[in-house]
Amino acid sequence: MKSFATIIAAVLMTVTICAKNAAAQTESRSLIYLGAGIEKEFSKKLTAELDMQARFCHAKESQEFLVTPKIEYEPINFLAVGTEYRAKLSHEKGESSEWTGRFGAWLKAKWSPSILKLEARLKYCNYTDDIMDRDGKYANEQYLRTKLGASVKIKSIKLTPYISYEWFYELNRNLVDKDRVTVGLKKKLNKRNAVSFEYMFEERFNRGKSKKDINNNIFSLSYQYTFPYKKNKESE
Repeated sequence: MKSFATIIAAVLMTVTICAKNAAAQTESRSLIYLGAGIEKEFSKKLTAELDMQARFCHAKESQEFLVTPKIEYEPINFLAVGTEYRAKLSHEKGESSEWTGRFGAWLKAKWSPSILKLEARLKYCNYTDDIMDRDGKYANEQYLRTKLGASVKIKSIKLTPYISYEWFYELNRNLVDKDRVTVGLKKKLNKRNAVSFEYMFEERFNRGKSKKDINNNIFSLSYQYTFPYKKNKESE
């Protein structure tokens, strides 16, 4: 447990140093994410979710509202596949609101020695609506997102601290244009209810000569309600 806390502290210190060093060359923003979700466990291997999220950025005076249905299936104990579709309504001061969509599919591997859980995920994302690219043309943006994470489940207090690193490879331009470090805590209130708090440091770079690179400091609070799988319809 001490080693995990040391890792989290080291990551936070690294993120702070990187943010300060990059401040003179980039635009820094703070965002707040508020989310709620419903999860249904159909079996030990099959789950479905409906996630809803509101995102706020004071610097841009913008709001985003997202709805994401998703489903995940675990064919074998250490491997899972999933898919989702995310609909997003965006509004920025002085601009008209617009809807965009994004399809995603992923392959996830996990390993759980003792209370430690290690996870690796490869996710493909395809923005299905027309998006203006950096040259002023419409492009169907596609990404491969690789994510590595670790978590520790503290059963005595139903608390799970976790950490992850993710990088975004843009297939259109064949380069990494964003990465993200996430540190968070998930608190399970009971069998059905849980809350999570996250801090994410996100860098967006390689945006071209006409646009500034961006650092995002994201603070996220979310709630999840789960309908647990009932084996043989047994009562809780």
